[in-house]
Parts: sequence; C-alpha cells; structure tokens
Amino acid sequence: MASIITMPKFGLTMTEGTLSHWNKSVGERVEQGEPLYEVETDKITNEIEAPQEGVIRYIFTEVGQTVQVGAPLAIIAEESEDITELLDLQGPEEESKSNGVVEEKGAQNVVEEVYSDTYTRATPYAKKLAREQGISMQDVEASGPRGIILSHDVMKKSVSPAISPLAKKYAEEQEIEWQQIEQGRRIMLPDVIKKELEGSAAVAAAIDVPAATVKPITGMRKVIAERMSNSWQQIPHVTISREVDVTPLLSAKAVLDKNFKISITHFLIKIIAAALQKHPVLNAWFQDKEILYHHEVNMGIAVSVPEGLLVPVLKRVDQMDILEIAELMSDITSRAKEQKLRLDETQGGTFTISNLGMMGVEQFTPIINPPETGILGVGRIIEKPFFIGDDIVRRSFASFSLSFDHRALDGAEAANFLQTVEFYIQEPIRLLMKARGK
Repeated sequence: MASIITMPKFGLTMTEGTLSHWNKSVGERVEQGEPLYEVETDKITNEIEAPQEGVIRYIFTEVGQTVQVGAPLAIIAEESEDITELLDLQGPEEESKSNGVVEEKGAQNVVEEVYSDTYTRATPYAKKLAREQGISMQDVEASGPRGIILSHDVMKKSVSPAISPLAKKYAEEQEIEWQQIEQGRRIMLPDVIKKELEGSAAVAAAIDVPAATVKPITGMRKVIAERMSNSWQQIPHVTISREVDVTPLLSAKAVLDKNFKISITHFLIKIIAAALQKHPVLNAWFQDKEILYHHEVNMGIAVSVPEGLLVPVLKRVDQMDILEIAELMSDITSRAKEQKLRLDETQGGTFTISNLGMMGVEQFTPIINPPETGILGVGRIIEKPFFIGDDIVRRSFASFSLSFDHRALDGAEAANFLQTVEFYIQEPIRLLMKARGK
C-alpha cells in the first residue's frame, strides 16, 4: 500500500529537521527496517529506517533542505500502484513569525484529491493557482500521471510569479522589483531578501567595495542561533565571576596521574555536582512560572563539533566517583564529536559546564541552556605570585563565571554557590571517595 514518509519528531522541542542524506533514489526498492535516510537536528544526526517495503516512487525533500516536522519527504509504493492522489502534497507555503524571524514553513501535509472535468484533470491546488493567475487549464502542459496537471505545471506557465502576501509587502516597502525574481516556486520572504542583498552587492561593487558572500544559516548552526537568541531574550541573565586558587586541585590531579588519566574537568564535574546539592535552585528548571527541583545531577558538558556545539548530558554524576565520571565522559564526548550520540544522551540536563580554559580563554559570559537556571564558565589556569602572610608563593588561579536566571535566584545565592565550589576545590581529596549509597 502506498504511504507517505514525513519528517519525524525526535523530541518535544523539535520543530524542523534537515534531510542530510538519502540512502535510496527514486525507482530503487527498499526493505522494511532498512536504513533509508538521515535527519540532522541541532543535537544529533539520526538514521531513519524504512517503515515498510516498496519502491521509492517520488521524493519531495532533497538533501540539504530543512522542513517542518510532519512535512512529506517521499512516497513508498509498489511499482504498479497509483500514487496520483499523493503527488501534489506541496500546497501553498505559509509564513509565520517566530521570535521576530520570518521563516518558511514546509509543505503542508495535506493530500489533495484529483479534480477533473470534461476538458482537464488537475489537482485542486493547481486549479486554484490557475484561477489566481488567470491561466487557462487547456494551456498548461501536464506532468503528472495519466495527464494530471500539478501545481508546479501551472507555476511554469505563469507569466507573473506567485508571491506570498508578506513577501510582497516587504518588497513594496523596500522598493524591490520582485517580478524579476527567477523562481520555480512561490516567492517567499527569504527570496525577496536575497534579491535585496544581491542589489546591495552590486552597489558595493560599483563603489569599489568588496561584496560579501551570503551563506544561509542551516542545520545545527541555525537551531543554535535560534536557541541562543531565545535564551538571551527570554531569560534575565546575570553573570558573576570569582577567581579561585586551584593549586590544591592540581596537586590532587598530579597524585592521580600516576595511575589514572584524570583531567581538571573530571574533578570539576564532581565538585559542582556536590555544590549543586547544597544549592538546589541551580539544579533546577524554570518553566511555566514554576521551578522544578531535580533530585539527581545530570551534567551537561559543552563540546565543540564541526559547525556547532553539542551539549551531551552525563546522567546522575552526583552518584559517581572520579574514575566513573572520567570513563563516562571519555565515551560520550568522543561520540559527540563523531555525532553518534543517542537522543536521550542530549536531553535531561539540569546544569551545564562550559570550559574554554583549554583554549586560552581567561573569562567569558556563558549563555544559559533553557530551561536550566544556571551555567558555569571555566577559564584557563594562570600562575600568579600570592601572599601567604609575609611570604610570596607561586599559586595557580582560574576564573569561574556563573550565569544564572535572575527569576529563579538572586545574586547572594549565586555568590554562595561559587563560594561552595571554591571550598570543595580546596579539599579535592574528598572526591576520591565513592558517592554515598553506591
């Protein structure tokens, strides 16, 4: 039986995905459970299996396209099946504003029935386009099965390209000649903006100013941009910093280095997990005007990957010792860089650490990963002269920057958290013990 494959939804926050690879082409047969295509989200790349056996009869979404959840991707059917009623899925595109940014929605997941009369056979949307453009159906060359006219057949015949109301309004306000835009489909706002940028580049060239290269933001980088914008706009961020003497931490690491491969980050995960248990408002989510306090610490660790940033989540680190944390982090961060994480390994974080010290950064302002209430930025370790009584000694210092949601807590509580972190750093040997209850 013919069926439509649509963009799947991998999590509660997913609204769109980018089709990154097709394993099959039109006309090829696929077996049920066989890997069929890959979808890239802001967190991971998922390989999707075919829901049934059959032949790939039609592909709606090409590699590299970003579409809404539920948008049609392809049709699977037997070679002899009639798929006419499923072909013209791509109805009129809509536009909506999301956080001040206008985006195109994907094709509507609505099946159009075939319209026919004594003269023509066409889908309802094709008929609607023809009526809007004043085109006679007899003048349109059909490309669909059994001589059925599809929407793109009408668009090819149209003298004046179809344009969305929002795109037309913007074009008129900016005095952009949208009729000159060469487009095989309905003109949307991004098409008009692209035309405007091309005009700006031409002006720049005329005054001997190098033109810029326009590269659309897609895939992971697009979602990161949206999330960071939303976080910054919706959460009242406050960042406080504290310079901490980490000499005892380095000494403890040197002791363990004789037998184990332990990093400063492994120590910090355990330290911060312990501090969060004393300051539960930072091990919480702020959502729907409520604070959800978590009993376990699921630590998000920011990991740089090509073209973006992933935050894999180390679950229940408060119940682990240093060696268990090191083993888990080594596994999950290596798979994060290869983009082979499972979906559950990127969800459920209760607090996040972003360590840029290894890249030479001394201090920075991290942005909260909602709905969490805090994120800790760790800077590089610097050796400085330090007074102990009348003596000057060499000590190692690092800057810790805590960004917190001011709706959930105030500066005093945030400062107390950093004070607790410093206390544990001065007594790192305690962290060598197993977590109580294990």
